[in-house]
Parts: sequence; structure tokens; C-alpha cells
Amino acid sequence: MFFRSSLSLLALCAAMPALADDFRTTAPISSVVVYPQGASVSRSVSVELPAGAHRVLFPVSGQNLVNGPPRIKGEGDFAIGEVEILSGFVTDPEAVFTPAQTAAKAAAEEAGDAVTAKFDQLSTARIDLGAALAQIEFLRTVSAGSLDALNAEELAATAALIGGQIAEAEAKRQLAEVQVRALQEELADLQKIQRQAESDFTRLSPPAGPVDMLAVSVELASAGTVSLSLDQLVRNAGWAPEYELRLTREDAVVSVDRKAMIYQSTGEIWGDVALTLSTADPFAALAPEMPRPNQAVMDQHLNKRAIGSASYAPKVERSMAEADMAAGSLAAPEPVVIAAGVRIDGLSVTYEYPRDVTIATGQDGAVLSLDSFELQAELTNLASPRWDNTAFLMANITNDRGEPILPGNASIYRDGAFIGRSGMPLIPAGGAEDVSFGALEGLRLKYRLLDNDTGDVGLVSRSNTRAQMMEFSVENLTDEAQDVRSLFALPYSEQEDLIVKTRARPAPSAENYEKDRGVGAWDMTLQPGEQQTVTVDVNISWPSGSGLYWQP
Repeated sequence: MFFRSSLSLLALCAAMPALADDFRTTAPISSVVVYPQGASVSRSVSVELPAGAHRVLFPVSGQNLVNGPPRIKGEGDFAIGEVEILSGFVTDPEAVFTPAQTAAKAAAEEAGDAVTAKFDQLSTARIDLGAALAQIEFLRTVSAGSLDALNAEELAATAALIGGQIAEAEAKRQLAEVQVRALQEELADLQKIQRQAESDFTRLSPPAGPVDMLAVSVELASAGTVSLSLDQLVRNAGWAPEYELRLTREDAVVSVDRKAMIYQSTGEIWGDVALTLSTADPFAALAPEMPRPNQAVMDQHLNKRAIGSASYAPKVERSMAEADMAAGSLAAPEPVVIAAGVRIDGLSVTYEYPRDVTIATGQDGAVLSLDSFELQAELTNLASPRWDNTAFLMANITNDRGEPILPGNASIYRDGAFIGRSGMPLIPAGGAEDVSFGALEGLRLKYRLLDNDTGDVGLVSRSNTRAQMMEFSVENLTDEAQDVRSLFALPYSEQEDLIVKTRARPAPSAENYEKDRGVGAWDMTLQPGEQQTVTVDVNISWPSGSGLYWQP
């Protein structure tokens, strides 16, 4: 079956065909759309062909074809026919090198030849040095006893001769040592150049061993240019947002530097490609999951309660039922909230990078700057004395940019100082989220358990009453007045027979903070050096024979 570009089959059949032939070319990557997982890679092929039926062959990576064949489109007066993968078709990989790979290979070989030549020079210099050392050693072995037969005049002449030859040999030794040191330095420099050239060549991801080729059959009525574009989906790539958040407390402004962390291990270099970043998920389900019949089954031989926690029950319900059975008459613990991961449903954001980029395969990742902007923030000193030793600076950031701010890792700066690494939450357009800007060492927190009349301080109490006193405090060690919001979870009960009474002095400024049951908030203003304390009394009673599950 043929896909027509602009020429009908009748016109093709009427043309005088030429003999079929194979034409090899390269298919460089021209543009890439990167998703959070995967990428859509586009290639461009252009080759001059005579009239007739031919095959256009270019190298491909077999690992990148597992997600289906490439989508091929053509421009020009020709028809596209069969598309075939030729495994190991080319045995000499250099035959399908791109011009850049060929040039890099030549540079690496030239650097290697220079290293070899310099090593040969160094070997020659070492031979000269060895000869000079051997001559010196020989001349120094001449003893006075071997010259006893000489008269005074002959002895003087011989001594002068030996001395002169030693001096000459020492000069040769010194010259050879200087030459060896110089050649060693030159060799080291050339080896660095060689390693860099080899690295540059490797970075271009040249094919190795037998090379797979993609063969595209085309047919032309007349000679002309065949231009093909190929799109294929690959998995071994992705991107994630990366941020630098810089808070200036005086202005209550957060400066945001938005970046993209991009990785790819497709086996090919993305060289000077047009880059688009997308939040779409090409591997997401394309159809809804249809419900299946959900039949309830009763078996009189099974315990009624066991049926509810058996294999028919979902995993979460089963675990809760099993926990309930194990606890017996104990009061049920506070339910565990299972939150799903972030999903952007029906929303796709696209960023087109303004310039071409090069990203090598297999690297740890490339970081590209996207843009910078400022966001207004409402600052709060937030304290959780039950769990922390210091308060934390929280910024409630409002997104007024008209587009969502995607979740990602972030480097946090406060008044110019680096605080640490954290995360940027998803902030929809017009929404607001809290971001922490680190601990405030000048706001110290303390928590203490005071009286416990039953003596039970663990998770489970077996007496039927418990009275617990506790206190927490916030101290301002800075030289400025500080507003602090302190949070503390007061116990509560949802069981009729479990009576929980609490009294806080002073009373909280707000209850059920952010709709969290029992969480109280105390708004405090502390002068420099001031400490404020909150005392909490808890009285709990329950029927005899039951146990209490509670941790103060």
C-alpha cells in the first residue's frame, strides 16, 4: 500500500521507471518534544534521487523502535511505500557516520597519532639518557691501579682524557634529562587533547558494530528531491521543573528562577535541536477503565466478619478490618488519610525553548533556564512545639501569572542566604500554596508532659480514666518583636463512650485549623526576650474493660 505525497499512482505507472537502487543517507534529529516521561523525536531526511523505485536507507537505534514504527511523512512528487527495519545491515559503522561524527573521529585519530609520535620521541630521548649514564658509569670504573704502568706524562694525559669524557657524558646526560622532562610534559598535554577528542567523539553517540538501518521505499516519476520527516516516540527521556526561590522578607516578594532538568538515554545525541517541553503524557491511558461485575458472595461456613475482610475487600478496607479485629474492644485509632499523587487532569502546558540545544545521551541531565518572575507572598512564623525545636518561616505564595506553576524541586534562599533544598508544590493559576523558607533559630520551642495521674504514658492505657497535663512554650531570642502562630493537636473522640475533655490556657485563637479536627492555633506576639506558655489539660474516660489508644 502506498501513501501518496502529491502524485497519483497512474502518473507513476505511466512514467518510465529506472532501476531500483539503495541510497544511504543520515537522518539527524531536528526537533524534540520532551514529556515528563518520554519524548517525541523528529528527524529530517533529504536526498536527491533519479526517477523510479528506490529505497532510502538511514541508521536507526533498535531500542528506540520498541514503541512502534516511526510516523513518516513526505514532501514532494513521490509516493512512500514499504518501511522496513534492516537489522545489522551495515557492518562498518563508519560508513554511516554523520559529518560531525566523521570529523570528530578524524580529530580523535589525529590526536592519537600525535601522542604516538611524541611517545616515540620520548623513547629516543630516554635511550640517549641511558647511553650517557652508561658512559659515565664506565668511565668512573677506571681505577688508579689500572694506570700504574703509565709514566707521569701518560698518566696526566689519560686523566685529562677521562675527565674530559666524563664532563662530555655529564653534559649529554643533563641535556637528555632536560629533553625527557620536556617531552613528558608535551606528552601529558597531548594525552589531555586526545582524551578530550575521544570524549567529544563519544558524546556524538557514533554507531558501533553492525548498524540497523531503516529502509523507506519511495517511487518517483522524475528525478528530484525526496524530503522525509519521521516522528517516533521514545521512553528513555523526560524533564522536570527545577526552581530557585529567593525570598526577600522586607518586601514579602519571592523571586522565582524557573528551570528545566532534562535527561535522555536514547543512545543518540540531540545536537542543535529545537526543543519543546510539554506536560502531556503520551503513555497515559487512551480509554476509560470499564467497571467489571462486582458480585457479593455469602458462605455460611465463613465467619461473617471474616468475609468483610477477606479477598473480596479492597486492600485498604481489608487492612482496616484486620486492624479492628486485632484491637478487639480498643478504641479505633484516628483514620489514616491516603492521598493520591499530584495529577494535572485535562491540563497541558507547553514551553518552547527559544534557541537550539544539544543534550548528550546518558548524562546526568541538562539544566536549561526558562524564565524568571516575582510572586507576592504572605509571611507567617509557624510553630509546631510538639514536634519541632524552632519555628519556621512560611510564605503563602499567590500565583497571579495566568498559568499553573508545576511541582518540582527547589533551592531555597532567604534574604540572600542559601537555606536548603525543598519542593515547589503545584500552584494552579489564581491559587495559593505554602512554601517553607527554613527554620528560625531565634524562635525556640519547648514541649513538656506534666502530670499523668494513671502513670500510663504510652500508646495504650488500661485504666478507664486518664488525666494529662502538658504545656508548650515559644521564646523570642531575637532583637525584634515577632508574630508567631503556634499549632497544637488537641485530642478528640468520635466514639460515644469515649469522653474527651480539654482545656487550654490561654484558649486557642482558632480551632480546627485548616479544617484539621482538633488542631488549635495560637497567635502570639512576642517582644524581644519574651516567652509565652500554653498549658493544656486533658481528661479522658471510657468504659471499664476497654483500652485507650492515644499518644499525648
